[in-house]
Amino acid sequence: MSRLWGLAYNLIFFPAVIIAYVLTVFNRKVRRGLRGRRKTIPRARRFRERIIDSYGPLYWFHAASHGEFEQARPIIEGLKEVSPDTIIVVSFFSPSGYERCHHPDIDFKFYLPLDFPWSMNQLLRILKPHRVIFASYDIWPNLIWACQRQGIPTVLFAARVVPGSTKQWPLLKGFYRNIYRAMQAIYTVSEGDGERLQAILGPDSGTRVKILGNPRYDRVMERRKNNRSNGHNRDRTLVLGSVHAADEEVIEAPVMEMLRADDRFRVFWAPHDPEPETVAGLGQRLSAAGIAWAPYGSNRGHFSGSQVLIVDGVGYLAELYYPGAVAYVGGGFGSNVHNVMEPAMASVPVLFGPRYNRSDEAEQLLAAGGGAVVADSEAFSDRLAHYFSNHESREAGGAAALQVIADNLGASTRILQAIIGD
Repeated sequence: MSRLWGLAYNLIFFPAVIIAYVLTVFNRKVRRGLRGRRKTIPRARRFRERIIDSYGPLYWFHAASHGEFEQARPIIEGLKEVSPDTIIVVSFFSPSGYERCHHPDIDFKFYLPLDFPWSMNQLLRILKPHRVIFASYDIWPNLIWACQRQGIPTVLFAARVVPGSTKQWPLLKGFYRNIYRAMQAIYTVSEGDGERLQAILGPDSGTRVKILGNPRYDRVMERRKNNRSNGHNRDRTLVLGSVHAADEEVIEAPVMEMLRADDRFRVFWAPHDPEPETVAGLGQRLSAAGIAWAPYGSNRGHFSGSQVLIVDGVGYLAELYYPGAVAYVGGGFGSNVHNVMEPAMASVPVLFGPRYNRSDEAEQLLAAGGGAVVADSEAFSDRLAHYFSNHESREAGGAAALQVIADNLGASTRILQAIIGD
């Protein structure tokens, strides 16, 4: 590790931690995460004491949140299948990921501690992992450097380096080069990602780079057989998934207009963070517009006289796309669009905002005709009108979206083989 890069990172990171503690006064989610992180070291000690007589290798997977865990899930299941004695531990950064993750193949789940050198060194000495494996993007420098010092291989899978990303900026390129060179292997989603990663790594790097694809496609395919329409009129149903406030500014007025104009029109509305105050605020706006709504949790997909079901909990969204005709996925008017593969798997055309360049799946949907970008309210309204008035176009878009999934299957097996082989 370059001492200069380590010093620079920690001088920036430590003040950021202080800011996070200040935010706990105002943000319930941050408060839950920090409270959980304080318990990680003692919980890890108790776990190690319980498995002291176990002889299988311990694999540590890290996921930012639940979506990244879904990428790791088929790989974890594969490891357990080929080697039942393998011990699987999974760390999360986000409370939503930690709280939603319940899987029998996980022997121990925990919040990733704050990325201080001493906390990462201590946790590695306790767990003694065979490998540390990062899903997609949430890598932590002090953890990677601590693994390098202790001789523990690290792997990053489903990696992306999008054109023009900050990782390619002259100053930050040196920082990321130092981090990536400390890793044993990096498996990218596409050839373009691999080429951009190699440019960051530079010549004579010992890090193995392979183009192995995205295992999230395999996961959504697994879920397809368990989800079907619940029998209501799918042709008049819109699904709004992972909706942020920035998305609502664009889509809310057109959706309400369609609801008022057509009493057969139905909407599943899933806020990105379905906190009670968020659900209540949306419900008040719908009621003020004269639109009947109900919470999804108490109705479980049955509108029963309501035109809108507001998703008031987590874990429902994947199944909601199947009774829909068209889907909108949020995040594209913020930092980046969320998971577009779940609606694609349900064979529905997918709409999203203009910020999608970090999503290889969204780019593939656009290229195949299974998705469309909406830049503003007018474009969103026009696209909805097109799909709901043109059954053939909607069916073609849904079929194209599903084909994108089919064309990308098999990454989980390739990544599993690479992790075991490398």
